[in-house]
Amino acid sequence: MSDPIDRDFADDDHARAEISAAVRYLLRDTTGGARGDIVREIIETIRGVANGPLLPQPQNPPDIRAVKQPAMSGVTYKAYVIDAFRRDTDRWRSTIRRLDGKKIRVAIPPSVVDEATTSADALTAEKAVELARKAIDAGGLI
Repeated sequence: MSDPIDRDFADDDHARAEISAAVRYLLRDTTGGARGDIVREIIETIRGVANGPLLPQPQNPPDIRAVKQPAMSGVTYKAYVIDAFRRDTDRWRSTIRRLDGKKIRVAIPPSVVDEATTSADALTAEKAVELARKAIDAGGLI
């Protein structure tokens, strides 16, 4: 097993979504006893994390190339709040929600949602926020 990875999440729901995706990946194409064995391993992993130290202490000074870019959260733009989050290494997206808490009407696909997520990955948090601003300016969100 590899060392724990420190991740930034926009909120608890995004963290839970990542956990759900990982569990679905681990359980893909399994049935019966094999599925039960994997579920037990997942539970043991979670117990290990819950009982371990909250933040891993670095053993060596950090490499300048490995310095993590700070997440951009709570950026206010027009009548919206933009939160950038990292999906993977060099893959950032943003969630967009209204300042007043009202739902957002999205043009494509036509729907009404609490928050919208940008559909394209960006290399940095700043670029993800910029993509969200462009989506707002383009009128795709009402």
